[in-house]
Amino acid sequence: MRIKQVIVAFGIGAALFWAAVPVVGQGGGAAGKAEGSRPWPPNRLPDGQPDVQGIWAAAAGGSTSLTNPIDGQSDFDRRVTGADPRVPSRVIDPPDGLIPYQPWAAALQKQQAQDYDRPTKPEHFDTQHRCLLSGVPRLYYIVPAFKIIQPPGSVVFIWDEYHAYRVIPLDGRPHVAPNVKLWMGDARGHWEGNTLVIDTTNVRGARLTYIGDFHSENAHIVERITFVDADTLNYEATVDDPTVFTRPWTMRVVSKRRPNEEVWEAACYEGNVNPDRWLLKADTKQQ
Repeated sequence: MRIKQVIVAFGIGAALFWAAVPVVGQGGGAAGKAEGSRPWPPNRLPDGQPDVQGIWAAAAGGSTSLTNPIDGQSDFDRRVTGADPRVPSRVIDPPDGLIPYQPWAAALQKQQAQDYDRPTKPEHFDTQHRCLLSGVPRLYYIVPAFKIIQPPGSVVFIWDEYHAYRVIPLDGRPHVAPNVKLWMGDARGHWEGNTLVIDTTNVRGARLTYIGDFHSENAHIVERITFVDADTLNYEATVDDPTVFTRPWTMRVVSKRRPNEEVWEAACYEGNVNPDRWLLKADTKQQ
């Protein structure tokens, strides 16, 4: 009995000891905090905005798909091996994680996905591979990082990819005339605490993924960018387009601050072939 008591006492002591030791190498542990990270709540700029300036990038980037958002390497492996990896959908509403297409739009998306794998015309290539602006919301989940700067009274997003940028005025000005269509849309923003709410209209019809997901020029997009801590933001976009979808739907992407990175030039040119486009290269050789 005495031996059992000693063993139990030793086990309890060991458990207390290990509970007191900091967890090293995990994001939530003491060692996981980046040196010099900014305190939260954020500092305020002279115009009252939360200071969220810096370089950010999607934690799991890539625009192969919204409902199965695998990265470029996984997409390449899928084509080579035939295995179909599955990851959680970016679509958070509807709860089934699917985009609520109207029947005609679902058929067009399916056809565009097939054309992407076996293109025969220039329009079969995804707009991102044709060096065209990816637009909103797509630019927030492709791989390259983006930079936020905050001049007084506005928030500016800058991507070196396609040399794209968005200037979000915060002064409540009205949208431009509805007949004006813009690649990046016409955005108006305001802050709700640490959430930047952006109302985007006047968009051009755009592709959302490699596999042909799309919205029309009638889309109305409400974006909510919530800065949950000094190094994390949640990007949510609700797309309302009765021309294409049976109901509004919402997607979410988590982005992380990249304090040690720079936004490098991402040149795109006609005839550019991505490393994962081996099928396109094979098709070209056969023609």
